[in-house]
Amino acid sequence: MTEEYNPEEENKSNDTSGVTIGSAIVPFVEQMYEQWFLEYASYVILERAVPAIEDGLKPVQRRILHAMYIIDDGRYNKVANIVGQTMQYHPHGDASITEAIVGIGQKELLIDTQGNWGDARTGDSAAAARYIEARLSPLGKEILYSPQITKWQLAYDGRKKEPKTLPVKFPLLLAQGVEGIAVGLATKILPHNFVELVQATIDFLQGKAINLLPDFPTGGLADCTHYNEGKRGGKVRVRARIVVRDHHTLIITEIPYGTTTIGLIDSILKVHEKGKIKIKNVVDNTAEKVEILIHLLPGQLADTVADALYLFTDCEVSYAPNACIIQNEKPVFITVNELLAHTATQTTGLLQQELVLEKQSLEEKIFFASLEKIFIENRIYSAIESCKTWESVLTTIANQLEPYADEFLRPIVEEDIVRLTEIKIKRISKYDALRSQEILSKLQTDLTATIHHLNHLNSYTIAWYGHLLEKYGNGRERKTELMGFDPIQRHEVAINNHKLHVDRKQGFIGHGLKSEEFVEACSDMDDVIVIRKDGKCIITRIAEKVFVGKDIIHASIYKKGAIRRCYNLIYVDGATGISFAKRFQVLGITRDKEYDLTLGAPGSRIVYLSDNPNGEAEILTILLSPMSRASKKKFEFNFAQLSIKGRSAKGNMLTKYAIYKVQLRKQGLSTLEEMELWYDVRIGRIGPNNGRGQLLGSFGPSDKILLVFKEGHYLITDYPLSFQPNPNSIALVEKLTTSHLLSVVFCHRLQKQYFVKRFMVDGRVPHKQYLIFTSEPEVCDVMLVTSAASPKLQLHYLVHPTSGEIRSIVYDLERIAVKTIKAKGTLLSKYTITQVNLWNE
Repeated sequence: MTEEYNPEEENKSNDTSGVTIGSAIVPFVEQMYEQWFLEYASYVILERAVPAIEDGLKPVQRRILHAMYIIDDGRYNKVANIVGQTMQYHPHGDASITEAIVGIGQKELLIDTQGNWGDARTGDSAAAARYIEARLSPLGKEILYSPQITKWQLAYDGRKKEPKTLPVKFPLLLAQGVEGIAVGLATKILPHNFVELVQATIDFLQGKAINLLPDFPTGGLADCTHYNEGKRGGKVRVRARIVVRDHHTLIITEIPYGTTTIGLIDSILKVHEKGKIKIKNVVDNTAEKVEILIHLLPGQLADTVADALYLFTDCEVSYAPNACIIQNEKPVFITVNELLAHTATQTTGLLQQELVLEKQSLEEKIFFASLEKIFIENRIYSAIESCKTWESVLTTIANQLEPYADEFLRPIVEEDIVRLTEIKIKRISKYDALRSQEILSKLQTDLTATIHHLNHLNSYTIAWYGHLLEKYGNGRERKTELMGFDPIQRHEVAINNHKLHVDRKQGFIGHGLKSEEFVEACSDMDDVIVIRKDGKCIITRIAEKVFVGKDIIHASIYKKGAIRRCYNLIYVDGATGISFAKRFQVLGITRDKEYDLTLGAPGSRIVYLSDNPNGEAEILTILLSPMSRASKKKFEFNFAQLSIKGRSAKGNMLTKYAIYKVQLRKQGLSTLEEMELWYDVRIGRIGPNNGRGQLLGSFGPSDKILLVFKEGHYLITDYPLSFQPNPNSIALVEKLTTSHLLSVVFCHRLQKQYFVKRFMVDGRVPHKQYLIFTSEPEVCDVMLVTSAASPKLQLHYLVHPTSGEIRSIVYDLERIAVKTIKAKGTLLSKYTITQVNLWNE
């Protein structure tokens, strides 16, 4: 409403008499700006950014779909024409309308498109609005419109009417998803699967529990463990689908929702430039389907690189759902289950209104069909031939119909009689009583069915959704695979692209000290633990060159959470001269903070330190100073008698006399309890407490690990391994037993025949390579290894080379004698073997 201009009011406002300039005007300005801000914020929230709960549409989307309905004739319309029609209802520019139309069209749900509409996967934009076309889809027509029950309002200029909300009979908001940012408010509802939404609605109407999880049009993998029904505070992780084609190539076939192939490749190249991953090159072959080839460098593990891509690039993205909608002119936060329930209830109400309208329409049709039937069959029209006035015509017909009043559904009014007089003579002359009765019977049947639907409204709604699923569900199956994502440890996938060097005397560490002492390979994300002779310990991030203090006695890569790693230490207290021994761990730390491993007195120093990855406790020989007054100047000390404590522990007193030298007498065994070790076949890592891959068993200090390699050898090793094996070269990983029997099936490439040999594992010499093939190892390939006590094989062999007939048998390996590892092996079959598998009964 436009306010009238009043000069007197303006004069009053310009009159500053009695007003204190400064402090008095400030509250007025603040109030004015506060009102303007609230009005603007309210407009953005209600009219632009947040969808309504009734139809799940923002105003611009609603106006576009209404404009398309107005001009719909079944044919495609230029998008430019649709934009022009929409501008009659939408008080903004054509660019925003075009962008909204393209967004709706790319979802392939409500409108059919023709032309270049861009590609959400690659980020390619659509062609200009004058070149592309669109029309309403059959699904859109069925679920969006019902003009008779639509609530209308005047458009912004008051010239035309537009729907306040469309009578949508489907959880459209959940199907399409939405994202919007308003003033101090945001909404993000992820898209869900069409088929699952329909089925969940049916389940809700049947009183069953529902569990909705998002589904993305770009496919990929999704971890919805913390989806929390789409409420604030939830989280969804989405990953690209990465396929290992071979040892040297990865293929990305599906990308995360919200990303593009161009952006994804850019993120890969950026982390490659930073050195977090190393790859040969990236090739984008995306056409009808996504195909991004990632070529690896020699020696790289494909699974490890895939994990690194998930960790460092846009191959994995996270979304924080925030289901905010407009309900009763206010923003409300709800769950997706509540939103579905509201839509299902609303659909039931809309279908009820449509049924009531259909019932009224059928009753009117039956009424007039009955009226017409009596009017023609009883030749009432002939009675008005003698009438000379219009009033007498109406009166005559009314009198003639009065005897049949009980046969009609409602009383006859003047409009009904007027309608009878408008029946053409041609229709009366060709009137077919039998055909009229059939039509009337059909109308009666339809009315009975409509009344039945009204009386059983819930069942009717379920059947309506079932029809929707049957008609439009084909081809709309779930695209995103749901799964739980295992946590990816940064240090497991980070490549060692640097070398850690240390200048012990001057106190520098880093990967830029090329001429100094080499420690070990490292990555950009590693931390370094440094222990100095004065008993100070510090942990810092790897860098090119870092000063950590002079007289470094230990520097290594720090592994956070390594609960089995302990340090054995002997130090001399600077205040008393007493030597203490202790075993400690470094678990929780603050980076770049110095910690005292001694009592902290000036002059304290470390005389012995060892780093033990599995809690080993060595035996030392302690030599005291010849000048000391001790009666026994040489004795042994076993660290196993000490408990493992924290880094700040004082330790046990070793001696009060001066120590001359500390010598290692014997390497000790681990004093820790047995631990469960797992073999992660993806990256070749053997370690505790990860629960990933193959459980090897519980390991004590003396237990060994057996590794059998496809190249034709095995070795026995301790934990932790001094190397990380390539999983592609491992044939078997197991805990070594006292009588470990191996059955090895191998193929002789030159003879093209399969052999088997069975032998006992020799574990007397750890870390030694035992060759399985003592003769011609270069032409023998390990095909299968098992340590089962009674193994059986399933052999597939070619009977007749010409016919190509293949048969299979079960072969019991217990019939093969156990010999030494130097035995040649036994021929499995004289036929050409095509495949060998372990037989599981």
